[in-house]
Amino acid sequence: MKDNKIGSDILPEDKVCYNCKHLAWMIGIGQGLRCINDKKEKKNEMVPSSRYTCELFETNLKLKKDNE
Repeated sequence: MKDNKIGSDILPEDKVCYNCKHLAWMIGIGQGLRCINDKKEKKNEMVPSSRYTCELFETNLKLKKDNE
């Protein structure tokens, strides 16, 4: 059976908007997915897809140190 959850086929290390710390989920208020990166020319720009990526991607993963 296929998993129909949003982002279920996206790996945590994929460099896509779904994994970016600047992605804002504003779907519940009718605004869709938004990029809230301060470095963007257009503030709160609409993201075309959760699988989209751009040159300003920053991961939202907290990587463990090798010695921990």
